[in-house]
Amino acid sequence: MLADNLASHDAVNLKCASDKHTEHLHLLPCSVHHDGPAKTATYFVPDSNGTTSTAAFRGRQLQGLAVALPPGYIGHVVVESSASTDNAAFEHAADTRLELLSTELFSKFTVWEHDRLPRPADDQAISALAWVDVAASIHQQ
Repeated sequence: MLADNLASHDAVNLKCASDKHTEHLHLLPCSVHHDGPAKTATYFVPDSNGTTSTAAFRGRQLQGLAVALPPGYIGHVVVESSASTDNAAFEHAADTRLELLSTELFSKFTVWEHDRLPRPADDQAISALAWVDVAASIHQQ
């Protein structure tokens, strides 16, 4: 898993392979053990009414909340690159570098929860965005 791999590296190099901007990024409350293309537009069809949405996934009712990134920020959908040892831009040892490839960009995403709307206080992805304002305040002084 990429999140586990990030913690074991001293440096991350991000390369942008595409400037494709996606309008439909979803953070589902489950694990899908599949890497590769999927017919999501056929099988996952949310009904949206502004900032909230409803959908079903594998027979379970989901409720979603649209979340915008803070102004001036762009999100990246990333995959691990197999060329992480080819970049000499870092002075770190090869085994402490991680090279990521950005495949798509996004400015908003939908967080989904089973049977209820996600609560910003309970959701890690939404709560993490609050740190953007905290970091900006700290670094202004």
